[in-house]
Amino acid sequence: MSGNAVNGFGHFGKVPARGDFIQSHLPSDFVASWSEWLQAVIAVSREQQGERWLDCYLTSPIWHFALSAGVCGESAIAGTLMPSVDQVGRHFYFTMAKPINQVPVDVWQQREWSELSEEKVLKLLDDDTDVVRWAESVAELDWLDGIKAANPLLNHAKQSEQLVLQSEQAISAEHLLHQQLRKRLDRYCIWWTNGSELVPECSLVSESLPLVSQFSAMLDGQWEQWGW
Repeated sequence: MSGNAVNGFGHFGKVPARGDFIQSHLPSDFVASWSEWLQAVIAVSREQQGERWLDCYLTSPIWHFALSAGVCGESAIAGTLMPSVDQVGRHFYFTMAKPINQVPVDVWQQREWSELSEEKVLKLLDDDTDVVRWAESVAELDWLDGIKAANPLLNHAKQSEQLVLQSEQAISAEHLLHQQLRKRLDRYCIWWTNGSELVPECSLVSESLPLVSQFSAMLDGQWEQWGW
């Protein structure tokens, strides 16, 4: 089943209970760009890691992400990315995500939802999980709807070092961080993880999606080696 939008989360990728990709309730432009990037990072990281790749992939952490609008399709997107495998042993990631109205900094700062989504995607690795019922349940989840998005109006020339923030609300550190990231990186993305054996708990900021040549670091934590 596929679709463009629901109130809750959609999904895309591979799971042990199915022999091919499953997809539902995600914008088609996001899935097209996201799938192309994931295929590329798997291929390049496999070449970079060599014989280590499978162990690095299978033990790599679950990553959560918040992408600015225009990075992977028209909408801003937030979600969770889990290393997975299909029924016949082909490795590919599983993604649970949804379009958002907030900016990435808001979703990252108020990230209690990502702990819940991590628990949710891990259930797909259990043999007794009904994939259809799982998909129906996540399509109803409203975890991101309560995240406050209060963005002040910003007036400045892009090349200027000054900021003018206009808001009836108090200006928060999150507002300032968003404006600085947008000014420096434009369509920025934030990634965070609770970590794994090789990757410490951390957060990353990238300009658009990470380069495919850099993704190996998100598997093995060797940031300097892979160009971060």
